[in-house]
Amino acid sequence: MVICITGKVGTGKSTVASFFKQKGFYYINMDQIGHRALEIKRDLIESIFGTSDRGKLGELVFSSQENLKRLEDIVHPVMLELFERELESALNVTDRIVVEAAILKRLGIKCCDLIITVKSTEDVIKKRLSGKYSPEKVERILSLQRDIDDLGYVLENNGTVEELHTKLLEICKNVGLHI
Repeated sequence: MVICITGKVGTGKSTVASFFKQKGFYYINMDQIGHRALEIKRDLIESIFGTSDRGKLGELVFSSQENLKRLEDIVHPVMLELFERELESALNVTDRIVVEAAILKRLGIKCCDLIITVKSTEDVIKKRLSGKYSPEKVERILSLQRDIDDLGYVLENNGTVEELHTKLLEICKNVGLHI
């Protein structure tokens, strides 16, 4: 079973993915694959954006929908290729895989047997990210993630980790997944 975890920044996708990883699922993180894709396309990215530094790129793309689209057009095909290779390799070892991908739909990942969209209120998201990003950056990122749809099971995550785990166990029970 391939479980795909999606949702906006700061909703708890990594916590959900970690839950499955602790249950023995092979973990694929699309952010990490994205970092590899940036490295592979470094020269092209530098020629277009003037930098391949992730921090500086983040400022450029999170302030402009056009820049974000240009960068995605470069890295998404590479990300999908890297993902497909890693998935194929993982499937040779196990049939229990969890994929963490904020922009699952935008990437065009279609191999999911179960999709869980993790949601939180904007206030909770802002509180979680307050030590990591400025309020302005959080607003910019959230504005660029407005197209993240509710797919599959929608999991509200505004409480404790224990409450989240209880909800995850209920989803597993509902789909007949024994963990």
